[in-house]
Amino acid sequence: MNAITMTAAQRERYREMGRKGGKARAAMSDFTEHQRHAGRCSAAVNDMAALGHLGARAFIEKYGYARLYQLCRNWRIGHPSRHERAVMRMLDDLEVRYEREAEVLGEGLFVSVDFYLPGTRRVIEVYGRVHFDPLFDHPRHLETRRANDARRVSRLEKAGFKVLVIDYRDLETGAAIVQHKLTEFARG
Repeated sequence: MNAITMTAAQRERYREMGRKGGKARAAMSDFTEHQRHAGRCSAAVNDMAALGHLGARAFIEKYGYARLYQLCRNWRIGHPSRHERAVMRMLDDLEVRYEREAEVLGEGLFVSVDFYLPGTRRVIEVYGRVHFDPLFDHPRHLETRRANDARRVSRLEKAGFKVLVIDYRDLETGAAIVQHKLTEFARG
């Protein structure tokens, strides 16, 4: 609630509460509705990518980019998507060695890839829905995630890596086809 939509009684109740916060607010009879309203107001911003960017910028200023990168990478390692887990099972069944979220170095290139097959210069990228749905594109940037992905794959290939991109829709409809692609790609 903002000050404009708050009634005089609500303002008075908050004034009486003072800065007690948590327990006093939780004791309110309409606390759940209050939280829902606050959430709707927050989500009304509808620009979560920009808000995340601001948080990332503040973190980088305080701790540096390397720390943010490492925290994000560690989180991705501990929380693979269901599509990445499916590819992991397939690679395990094929007895193919791989590294997840591997840091790949090339000429002027530093990226973390979904899967790296050690000693082969082969990379597997799993593209989930976020890579295709325009809903996930940044509202203020003209480039789409698809354009960024294409540029990233191109840079990897220029650096001498072979890249296999697996579409999440293929995993959901034709796992056997993906298994065959993985077999052929791993064999080289």
